[in-house]
Amino acid sequence: MAPELTAPQLRALETTERVASCFSVTGTIFIMLTFTFSPAFRKPINRLIFFASWGNALCNVATLMSQSGIRAGPDSHLCQFQGFLIQMFLPADALWNLAMAINVYMTLFRKYNAQQLRALEWKYQIMCYGLPFVVALSYLFIDTPKRGKIYGDASLWCWISIEWINLRIALLYAPAWIAILISFTLYTISGREIFEKRRQLRAFHDSPPLSIEVANPFTSFKTTEVEITSELASLPSRNHAPYSVRIFSSTKSPTLSDAATTVDRTSIAAKQNRTNRAAMEANTAAWGYTKVALLFFVSLLITWVPSSINRVYSLIYRDSFSIPFTYASAVVLPLMGFWNTVIYITTSWSACKDLFFKAFFGARRAHRVPRSSTWKTLDHRGRSRDGDILGVTIRKETSMSDSTRGLAYGDPGNVV
Repeated sequence: MAPELTAPQLRALETTERVASCFSVTGTIFIMLTFTFSPAFRKPINRLIFFASWGNALCNVATLMSQSGIRAGPDSHLCQFQGFLIQMFLPADALWNLAMAINVYMTLFRKYNAQQLRALEWKYQIMCYGLPFVVALSYLFIDTPKRGKIYGDASLWCWISIEWINLRIALLYAPAWIAILISFTLYTISGREIFEKRRQLRAFHDSPPLSIEVANPFTSFKTTEVEITSELASLPSRNHAPYSVRIFSSTKSPTLSDAATTVDRTSIAAKQNRTNRAAMEANTAAWGYTKVALLFFVSLLITWVPSSINRVYSLIYRDSFSIPFTYASAVVLPLMGFWNTVIYITTSWSACKDLFFKAFFGARRAHRVPRSSTWKTLDHRGRSRDGDILGVTIRKETSMSDSTRGLAYGDPGNVV
């Protein structure tokens, strides 16, 4: 096939492959550096992207070679090495996307925490790297007098040659599309669950609180609510403290069944505020899930649809090939690492902004205090400045509980 391309076309094809590969390499380096050196990036979803980035990097080694392997000849070590890298690490990207979808499903329906998700990672490693390694390695030892070696001229680079074209579909594109379809199914099921809980929450917005928990599985965590109850104490003399403070704290899941134990004039308003906050959190979780799942969906389609059409076309019309589909494949396949970087940045947007401010301004980004935290200034008699006796319950949403901190951010002390 390759001889049908003119010299300018081959140079343009080679340039396209290498430029696209450079975008992915840059993004992969960003993922590796930030995940390794910044604990803020170590969420469970980012751990899988970090593992996938190693495969993206090695696949980009092959795409950066471009036509060099073909020019060296099918019997050269360079061509065989390039074909091995393509066969092993190209399908691994689709398999890692399946692993991420499984994590989302297990988080939502099996209530897996960070430790349980990590226990699955060795299985993901076998699925994403172990199985493709067996196939890619076996190809190196197959050589028949009639069809020759499996790895040879594949137009874009050295990969499965035209004499073995059926293997392109059977052992790369078919498994990749099976993984993609399963991923879409899991994301659809998970999305329906999230939006159903959001619908229930909105339906009971004005009713007594229910036990409905809505969280974005990509960045899910539970909150700790600290209740501070202050009451006016007796004042026997001026030498004693004008008032006393009692502090009660408890760790609770972010559900709507969080009834206040202190009954005062603001209890009804407090319940309504919590319901409103829960509704807002449900909307945020639903939008966060939709955004990330949509990115997965778009990246998989952009990566695999043009290249699949190109390979099916070459399977049907073995004596010719489509130049537009060939160039489209040269663009989208090397960009797998770039798309993973986009998803990585999206799930770590707050950490990315902090990193930007720290890098360019030498300080962390200032975080605004939530408006839901209300504080009143008291005079020496324990009265607020607006004249009310201190007898209200002040609630402030604080950080995540220890049991679920790892689910949102991963373990800061461990990279792998």
